[in-house]
Amino acid sequence: LISGRILLEIINDLLDLAKIEANRIELRIETVGVGEVCTTLVDFMRPLADKKSIKLHLEVDDDLPTLATDRGRLRQILFNLLSNAIKFTPEGGQVWVRGDCVGDDRIRVSVQDTGPGVAPEFHEIIFEKFRQADQSATREHQGTGLGLAIAKELAFLLGGEIGVQSDLGQGATFWLILPIAAPEYRERPLISLA
Repeated sequence: LISGRILLEIINDLLDLAKIEANRIELRIETVGVGEVCTTLVDFMRPLADKKSIKLHLEVDDDLPTLATDRGRLRQILFNLLSNAIKFTPEGGQVWVRGDCVGDDRIRVSVQDTGPGVAPEFHEIIFEKFRQADQSATREHQGTGLGLAIAKELAFLLGGEIGVQSDLGQGATFWLILPIAAPEYRERPLISLA
């Protein structure tokens, strides 16, 4: 059953990636409350955190304006960031989900953990397809190396940006910044294989 779920996740990631690369992702723009999305996601992930005795904290400004964005794609990005934080945080650690305004026209959602952190030389690499900070065959945490790459592509399509602040041994803070207004159509730049 577990192997089947892992295989399904890999297939879904590959399908999402193929759609993104072919510019076939359709956005369903609607009014979205960031606080509601974050609350639902934290509640959904709490049993996974409880299993590792990880304390989950939610800190979202009460007066956040609503976004005009794709709820499902926003949820997909934040799910990836939060599940990674829980996966990499050791037992008894802590994870924070925060939401606040950046200026008058953008909202930032960040996921901070008390995990092992990410060395600065890997900050760009971890957002590349099939790349992880630990590439060894004996690595502790499994995964395809597609989650953050897909999150980065989706953030771009939603008119936003994604990144990480971290040092080795200091935990990590992954952040997503999105415009409050509906995103303008942004076609992915073609990737040259030369």
